[in-house]
Amino acid sequence: MSVGNTRVLIIDDDADLRELIHDSLERDGFEVASAENGTRGLEVQRAKPAHIVITDIFMPEKEGIETLVALRSEFPRAKIIVMSGGAGTTKTDYLSLARELGAAKSFRKPFELRALSAAVRELVRSA
Repeated sequence: MSVGNTRVLIIDDDADLRELIHDSLERDGFEVASAENGTRGLEVQRAKPAHIVITDIFMPEKEGIETLVALRSEFPRAKIIVMSGGAGTTKTDYLSLARELGAAKSFRKPFELRALSAAVRELVRSA
């Protein structure tokens, strides 16, 4: 798989971050789609499956762990990157949990777009 034919789906309720990641990955040559929550993200994925899905953990409607589990079940070949800006009021390490559930990579917000792009490229090479 090459960059030019790799589809990436970004799922995040933060519109500004979603657009920033979208534009960055598009400039890098990826085909990019986005969604504002897990429910919409799954709809987008079912309509035109992405090779790589980048999802936030804490979102309204369908949060990231639920989304991750659904993606692993329906799209077992998709590579998933999770990201999170915080753990709320619990002591659960959701990024570690997501990796245990099948996420290939995880990022704690804020992160550098270069690091995310490098992770996407690594997953493309390993596919």
